[in-house]
Amino acid sequence: MVKVAVAGGTGGLGRTIVEALANSDHETIVLTREQNVHRTTIAGATLVAVDYTNVEAIVRTLNDHQIHTVISCMVVKSLEQSEAQINLIRAAEAAPSVKRFTPSEFGTPRLEASTKTGAAVSISYKDAAIVELEKSHLEYTLFSHGVFMDYYGMPKCQSYMTPWVFAIDIAHKVAGIPGSGNVPAVYTYSGDVAKFVVAAIGLPEGTWHKHSTMIGDRRTLNEVLGTAESIRGSFKVQYDTMQKLQQGEITELPSHVRLYSQTAKELLQQRFAGFGIGMETGAFDFNVPANGVLLNDLFPDIRVKSVEDIITEGWAENA
Repeated sequence: MVKVAVAGGTGGLGRTIVEALANSDHETIVLTREQNVHRTTIAGATLVAVDYTNVEAIVRTLNDHQIHTVISCMVVKSLEQSEAQINLIRAAEAAPSVKRFTPSEFGTPRLEASTKTGAAVSISYKDAAIVELEKSHLEYTLFSHGVFMDYYGMPKCQSYMTPWVFAIDIAHKVAGIPGSGNVPAVYTYSGDVAKFVVAAIGLPEGTWHKHSTMIGDRRTLNEVLGTAESIRGSFKVQYDTMQKLQQGEITELPSHVRLYSQTAKELLQQRFAGFGIGMETGAFDFNVPANGVLLNDLFPDIRVKSVEDIITEGWAENA
């Protein structure tokens, strides 16, 4: 048993991991901003307010709770958010009790950023975290799971992920497939991701690999579509060419319209087009890196869900 702090644990994947930790032998605190402390409760976890601009204060919090492992599930899409995570890493490095750290990676494996002095490369916000961790004494790992399969089972499947309809609109039986639809991608259910993370926390110190990968299923979009059609019936299907995607355009799905009040149509189409290009070029398929491990092999008792499981769970009653 160790004491774990989860940053960004009030929603999404973070909330899922916190609830999995609450059902384990580990003790858990959730690091969150002041405004979230009094409006969120999570059974089995203590919420602690932190100021991510104050490294010394974060060190005190980690020490006060004798935290051993820090799990970052922070959203890191801006310089400010990146700096918050860097400050958390520096605080973990300075806190004597902290031995392990996992940055907000999650997705597909990437090579570590260059740490050579004077390297003439621009590094992403996530790479910046790796560079900082390489300078520390902390043992760290980068969790990779591919695409969340939750989206194909919403809203019925249990998930804290924000609903997101990409390529296949199961509710309206319409699909806009990027490219050929024949390129495989790795999918994992968020609940299974959380189980693997909790299991990895229980591994002895010094045994973490730099990359910890997990695979729930590996499917092409055409295969996912076939599964959806086997449950819901025939779909209206269009295929978007790479040229169309490169122009930032996609086939509009009925479920996209409700999102335009939050995100402009043009911007939303550009985002989905970029994701579609990634799908068609194999960006979401992966093998275990040379310095990595497949957690499915380490923990064979964790029974992962398949894409078919999730679609059946979400839509079988509507067939």
